[in-house]
Amino acid sequence: MPTSLHYSFFRGGALRVVAVTAIVVLVSGFGTWLIGPERSIHIGASGVVFGYATYLISRGAFNRNLLELAIGVLVAVVWGGALLGGLLPEEGISWQGHLFGAVGGIVAARLLARSRDRAPSA
Repeated sequence: MPTSLHYSFFRGGALRVVAVTAIVVLVSGFGTWLIGPERSIHIGASGVVFGYATYLISRGAFNRNLLELAIGVLVAVVWGGALLGGLLPEEGISWQGHLFGAVGGIVAARLLARSRDRAPSA
């Protein structure tokens, strides 16, 4: 692989990870703050993990890419039970962080989807 192509691919991949992380953190944090119970402490990175998982599950649908769809199905099959179980209210666990992390992953997949509808530049 030529160096310039490799650099371009790595930079795009790294920037995408940073963008997904930023979107998920913002949506997860804001959503948890918005509906979380008063005087409760929400700590941990599980909202981000939920965001990454739902990003992988949903990005193939937004990009209309078979490989990405297959990866999403694999993630859903392997981690689907844990994702659904994490949304059930349980004492001491922030289901709000999980829920809004998942929403953040879907939002990131939509915002970062490749546009197929753009008109050519004039």
